[in-house]
Formats: sequence, C-alpha cells, structure tokens
Amino acid sequence: MVIDSNTVETIVRIPPTIYKEVDKCEACVGDILTYTITIRNNSLCPLKNIVFNDRIPYGTDYILNTFEVDDVPQVPSIDDYTLYYTIPTIEPMGTVVIRFQVQVRE
Repeated sequence: MVIDSNTVETIVRIPPTIYKEVDKCEACVGDILTYTITIRNNSLCPLKNIVFNDRIPYGTDYILNTFEVDDVPQVPSIDDYTLYYTIPTIEPMGTVVIRFQVQVRE
C-alpha cells in the first residue's frame, strides 16, 4: 500500500557570524579609530530587518557622517552612546560590512 503525503520543506536558520575589528591597537587623545564590523549570513535564507547596535567605547565620541554600510553612507540612530541601524536584507551566504569612526577624547 502506498500513501501519498504532502511535501515538507524544513528551513534551518543559522545565526550570522559577526566580526568586529579596529584599525589601531593603541590610541592617544585626539586619535581617530575606524571600526569595521562584518556580518555574514551563513544560512540559505535571507535575513531581513536585522537591527545592528554597537556601543561607542568609553572615552570616545562618534564622528558624524562616518557610518557606512557596504561603502554607502548611512545615518544611524544614536541613543545613550549606542549606534542603531536596521539592515534591510542580508542575502543567503551574503556579507554586509559596516564602518564608522570615533575620536578619542580621554
């Protein structure tokens, strides 16, 4: 006896990989630091409306107009020394690169 059944598709969501780096190991007052955050979607499904947030390090100030997503200038929200930006989509196996700068004040 053969019983027909509905086709089933299982989607496995794998969390993205996030790498953060800064261009200097040491800094003095007045130095500018460039942060690069790389977010890779390791799944076969697009990631949509990903909320990126990153706290500005103590003793630094965010430099306006330095926030970029994939080399395109963007405007993040800033609240209590934290940057917020919603990434609309990261394609399957795709990567998004975020860069911004801060200046050391203390």
